[in-house]
Amino acid sequence: MKEKHRASFARGGQFVVATLFSCMSVTCARPLPPVTASVTHDATRSVVAIATRHPDDGSLTLCSGALVAPNLVLTARHCIARAITATPACDTRGESHNGDHIGADEDPSQIAIYTGNHVDVTEDVPRAYATKTIHPRTRILCDSDVAFVVLDRPLDGVQTLSMRLDEPVQEGEYIVPVGFGGGVVGDIGTRVPRDATEVLSVGPGHNSSTGAVLGPREFEVDEATCRGDSGGPALDARSGEIVGVVSRGRSCFTDGNHVYTRIDAYATLAHDALLEARREELQHQATAAAASAPASHALR
Repeated sequence: MKEKHRASFARGGQFVVATLFSCMSVTCARPLPPVTASVTHDATRSVVAIATRHPDDGSLTLCSGALVAPNLVLTARHCIARAITATPACDTRGESHNGDHIGADEDPSQIAIYTGNHVDVTEDVPRAYATKTIHPRTRILCDSDVAFVVLDRPLDGVQTLSMRLDEPVQEGEYIVPVGFGGGVVGDIGTRVPRDATEVLSVGPGHNSSTGAVLGPREFEVDEATCRGDSGGPALDARSGEIVGVVSRGRSCFTDGNHVYTRIDAYATLAHDALLEARREELQHQATAAAASAPASHALR
């Protein structure tokens, strides 16, 4: 899977960024929508890095995620699980042609969260660790590459992003991808919001011009997202709401066939994750209050 990046953390190469316009005729084109300053600002503040260590082989996966509650991060399932195959083969029903893609989740204690514009996991101190993960039960990534990570503490000072759970993304919409893939220079570990990019197609379907095969809960964008961007959010270019997460794709140098999982298709999972994160937060507060309370003294 192209988005996974193991422990070497070599700098990725550059890739071509193409701006596409959807023409209504040969003489006019639909311009890119205005991306408000708040969209870029929220993206910059709210996208975190997720570093998952794999004790079985000593490697590490660097991904991106979005803070959707003070102690809850939305990301891709493949970012937090043990990989069985690097190249999922999927069909338009969202089923796998090559068996299971992932095994068990890694121990939550091996999943660390970092913030800031640039992350170096060899030097930086994590802001939080996972306590549990919430995701679809299947072990294939087709149509279901989404997960939530509940944290052991809130990320104070980091703004949260809203998820667009009541409206699916549409072909022709524009989204802003954000992640730690380093943008056009491929400086992996640097958080960069990309230019607005068009949604080419929404599943189920097969885009013959790009080769993308989409399940019912997936959509395709035209411009590349690379290693380190996996799990990062696709933001509605106008509202800043999350509409999807980076799942899989072809070469980061190639236009088209960059596949995202729709978050609205997992609205129930999202609500369950938000409730669980709130329960964890209340339990954390109760434990902290009990620890700080003065000890009672026995009557003499």
